[in-house]
Amino acid sequence: MELRVDIDGHHPTNILSGDLFDEQKRYVNSFRFKSLKTQSTNNNVAIIGETGQFSSNDSSFKDIIVALPIRASQFRADVQWVDRSGAILKCTCEFQSEFFRTVQLEHDYEEDVMPLEPYDTNELPSPVPRCSCPLSITDAYGEAGIQIIEKRKTKPIPHPKRTQLNGVAWTDDLLSAAMIENFTLLNNETEWKIWLFSADEYVIGDFNGVMLNHEGKKRMGCAIFQHATGWQNPWERRMRLFIYVHEIGHCFNLPHPWNWPHPNIPDKKLQGFQTLSWMNYPWMYHSLNQPSGETAFWNAFNFKFSQEELIHLRHGFRNDVICGGNPNANFATFSSGNC
Repeated sequence: MELRVDIDGHHPTNILSGDLFDEQKRYVNSFRFKSLKTQSTNNNVAIIGETGQFSSNDSSFKDIIVALPIRASQFRADVQWVDRSGAILKCTCEFQSEFFRTVQLEHDYEEDVMPLEPYDTNELPSPVPRCSCPLSITDAYGEAGIQIIEKRKTKPIPHPKRTQLNGVAWTDDLLSAAMIENFTLLNNETEWKIWLFSADEYVIGDFNGVMLNHEGKKRMGCAIFQHATGWQNPWERRMRLFIYVHEIGHCFNLPHPWNWPHPNIPDKKLQGFQTLSWMNYPWMYHSLNQPSGETAFWNAFNFKFSQEELIHLRHGFRNDVICGGNPNANFATFSSGNC
């Protein structure tokens, strides 16, 4: 069992989730419990979850209790759950990390493309001064509880060969070939591994970034295009970091906010377009009775994911989040009416 406890720390969601594996460490099932209850004693805190959600219908348990020691040199969680026959099962999970998930990011650059540097969020006006400046990809996801271990390559990838159709711009086929040739972590398994390619120009010149697939598996990597994002002034540096975080979010199966279900918002103009998030489009931002558009977005955006997005990143079912997993996650369980 891999267990994720989210009741304190940075933006807690009050959710308990985890993944189950068989004796050969093959993935079996995922679970998630909301609306947790806690009971404290002198020695531990008990976290109680009832009537959870499961990634498969043949789940073998319904209630879960996690006991965490208040003071201990070896931090661990004692877990017991009740199966549908009423039997109590037990296991122990040793502490692994303060992060909910850990991802390896392999980062290649096209020759003559500028390295992505952290963006100083104080360069331009923002709604709340930030203490974590400057801000990088790893910082943005670290604040969301996701550890990204980035490996930057030192040998650049050559420009694509010039053709009459695309000049020296990248096409989907060329990007796929580059990923196969350069992504050293690539295999046919679904794993917490992403290929990131900093390129110059896409064949459709105003595209900031695209997703990359491999042998039918979706979301294996992404490419960001310097020609579209720019890099030379604060506005371009801010947008460049935004696009990097945005496209990596798609690798985790995060949709644009307007693709989430919003049952409590009847106005279609506000169904996601008002969200201040890495996954929105700044130029499509629309707020009721408030300024809208790109300038208004940046004046209000605090470089964070939305609450629904945090829940997906931290507690989405494994195959709905992991790279190469389900092409489309079930976002109904994260809708505003349920969180």
